Amino acid sequence: MSIKKVPNYLMIFLTLALFQACSSTENAEYQPRTDVDEQTLIGHYTYGHEVSSFQPCGKKEAFWVNGSNEILELMETKYSNYVTKPYDEVFLEITGDFEGKATDGFAMDYDGQIQVKRIVLMKKKSDSDCK
Repeated sequence: MSIKKVPNYLMIFLTLALFQACSSTENAEYQPRTDVDEQTLIGHYTYGHEVSSFQPCGKKEAFWVNGSNEILELMETKYSNYVTKPYDEVFLEITGDFEGKATDGFAMDYDGQIQVKRIVLMKKKSDSDCK
């Protein structure tokens, strides 16, 4: 191998090493999203004694609302800020997943269940909610 070719090979090697280093750092910092399979849902939420239901916009079906204790407590607190009487509806945008029909409890009376992962928005109900 001649001396003139060594710098070219060295340059190629250094370029590839630098490219690999950048790629490795990028992959190490990447945090995959955990909510990729979740859906964003909008509709109306009703809360009260033995009632916690969500009716998606444009649907006749109503779903029992499930979630972590933290999420359910936050929903109840936010709900109380927007209603003047029990069982009023509020507009709700959430991320979550539909689940099958419940086999026991109050949830049995609904078309299915929804597992709430995150509350995006809750506000007073209005005529323009589902448009």
